[in-house]
Amino acid sequence: MRVLIVEDTPAEAELFADVVAQHGHDPVVAASAEAALDTLAASPPDVVLLDLFLPGMSGVEFLRVLSDRQPPLPVVAISGVATEDQAKSCLKLGAVEFLPKPFTVNQLEMILDFLEAHLIAHRFGEETWTANRRRYPRVKAVVEVTLEDLMGGRWHGQSVDVSPFGLKVHSAAKVESGGTVRLSFSPSAGEPRITVLALVVRKDPDGLAFAFINLANADFDRLRQFVDSRLSHPA
Repeated sequence: MRVLIVEDTPAEAELFADVVAQHGHDPVVAASAEAALDTLAASPPDVVLLDLFLPGMSGVEFLRVLSDRQPPLPVVAISGVATEDQAKSCLKLGAVEFLPKPFTVNQLEMILDFLEAHLIAHRFGEETWTANRRRYPRVKAVVEVTLEDLMGGRWHGQSVDVSPFGLKVHSAAKVESGGTVRLSFSPSAGEPRITVLALVVRKDPDGLAFAFINLANADFDRLRQFVDSRLSHPA
């Protein structure tokens, strides 16, 4: 994933670039919005980390320029002094998230995970995720699930059904179709928890339908065995 970092403070830009690189992605740094626009024209990135307060063109103005771009470019707006109204304006202009400074390296790594999930969701779309989920039977199962969004919002819920490709959760979580969350659950009591990024495929009356994005092979096997056992010995 190619990550354009628009940040005019050299020390912060270097820190962001180091974390991006260590997380397995390709960082590109621009010290101004104008330089970022030149980078976009020469070699478009996959996602953008954007400081709102920049010399010359502001981050908000940069977002306005990007607002008509097709396909949309995922942008996370970052600032240590922006007001709540400014943060809301960024989201209205198309930023996928707003992150206040200061934040930790772990938070930045989580941002990268969510940006990658957003990119995957955009490339594959709901039809592909739905097809993946239907490759394997789903079984009715009640499992306690924790949901967490990028801004640290946490909710709890119970699964309605489970497959190795996704699950449906009955929860009051404030998430929208097309968004991404981090799910944590254990299919069987006493076993280690599975933590996975998931796409919100749709919101049904009986729950939120999720498709897993970065499920580890070992966890896929655990869920497959869980589903197989339920199919062989239905409750």
